[in-house]
Amino acid sequence: MTDARRPPSHRPSSRRRGPLGVGLALLLAACGTTPTASPSPTALPTAAPSFSPPVASGASPGLAPPLAIALRDAIDPAAIVEDLRRLEAITVDSGGTRAAGTPGYDAAASFVADTLRSLGYEVTLDEIVAPLFAETVPGTLDIASPRGPIFEGGDDFRAMLLSPSGDVTAQVFALDFDPAAPPGSVTGSGCDATDWTAVPPGRIVLVQPDHCLMRDVVVNAQQSGAVAVVRSTPAWESGHVLRPTLLDPTGLTIPAVGATHQVGLALNDAAEEGYEVHLAISTSLVNRPMASVIADTPGGDPDHVVMLGGHLDSVIDGPGINDNGSGTMTVLEIARRLAALSDAGGPSPAWKVRVAFWAAEELGLWGSFRYLGNLSAADAARIAAYLNFDMLGSINGVREVYHYADSASSAPVEQLLIAALDGEGLTWSSFGGGSSDDLPFAQAGIPAGGLFSGHNTAKNEDQVAEFGGTLGASLDPCYHLACDTFANIDPEWLADLARAAAWTTGYLASGEASLAPAP
Repeated sequence: MTDARRPPSHRPSSRRRGPLGVGLALLLAACGTTPTASPSPTALPTAAPSFSPPVASGASPGLAPPLAIALRDAIDPAAIVEDLRRLEAITVDSGGTRAAGTPGYDAAASFVADTLRSLGYEVTLDEIVAPLFAETVPGTLDIASPRGPIFEGGDDFRAMLLSPSGDVTAQVFALDFDPAAPPGSVTGSGCDATDWTAVPPGRIVLVQPDHCLMRDVVVNAQQSGAVAVVRSTPAWESGHVLRPTLLDPTGLTIPAVGATHQVGLALNDAAEEGYEVHLAISTSLVNRPMASVIADTPGGDPDHVVMLGGHLDSVIDGPGINDNGSGTMTVLEIARRLAALSDAGGPSPAWKVRVAFWAAEELGLWGSFRYLGNLSAADAARIAAYLNFDMLGSINGVREVYHYADSASSAPVEQLLIAALDGEGLTWSSFGGGSSDDLPFAQAGIPAGGLFSGHNTAKNEDQVAEFGGTLGASLDPCYHLACDTFANIDPEWLADLARAAAWTTGYLASGEASLAPAP
């Protein structure tokens, strides 16, 4: 999942509870912890969703379509695990990353494309050219203070994705910095040009997270005459520094780094005491071809397309087995079982199903935006719904369903996903959609939805009450880090969400769902 926009907002929702104890199945807080068991898929009833009936005339409102039931029951969690281990081996053999444009990504895309071709899918490689970013050497951050702490580039601070190189020595201006800001705080400044009126030119500017694109903050800093931007995030500790993406390198001229709260405290002290700071980062940007893998079922009505996908790329700093091997290998398993059902004479999709394995999501949704932007209006109109699966196996996780407050057209898809979880007696909550490759589809007015199990936010009391787990620990402690290996996956959590994803895919692909929002 990309760290491009404002932090995704969790909204309170009516939550459904399953049988006592189901929501307490996950009591995990560290990589490699063995997950507890979850309910058997055979317990899932076949009742249709309770919202405005998503069935066409002639279909029984009392039963879900046979394809939904068959596809859900056909999902093999062991096959997903096997694919994840294959993906991890590909990534490790390629240097430990599957970032778009690297050999690891290309090898993973070939694995997915070859598998889909062997299943009879019509495969297209949707090529784009995007920047491959690297921080070529660890950065330098020295505070000219007798008691200045020593910080290590890579552990305590990192260049943001697509940041220019830079080597500056200047005083620091702390822009509304709050030393007591709690983890998860997004009350910083810098999003508005008016925030910068008091910033003297020629300063390194210290900021904290705010509700906007980080690129907007950097552009405002440049216009104010700042020579660098350092964003200190209250929850970040040494060794757990992430890289927000600046989305597009065009027009960026000053270095931008993300840093721990301890770095922020030290820079705030330097600002108050007037000490100069030497900040240097060295980065490279090389445009590389890369391709999203798109594949269609050979059958199904081409005028009605159900699309599902997730991003195949990882961040540059880790193997991305949960983010997003878990989502993409779930999509691959759904594709595999759709083909097997059709080959065996079982229920087949009435509508065409299209699967997508997106490139360059971690740069800022480059693959999905380019794909949708290149479609004709007629071809875009043929996409009846889009489902996104990104991070489904978080080891201290939650079960969250994408919700789009400003998209009434997506409500029926959201309700189908909810019905899938309700049917298994699983608790769920709502998550603000638009933080991954679903965004371009939702913005285009295409009904969208998705499932999510959590990134690096701390589990709160409400989430512990709903889902179990460890209070205050990260939902995914290895989000965007080198430890996002198979040990960072909860296979049982992943299996639950994979079955819900398959049921929803089958329901939509049956052609029996009405995607018109209820009046």
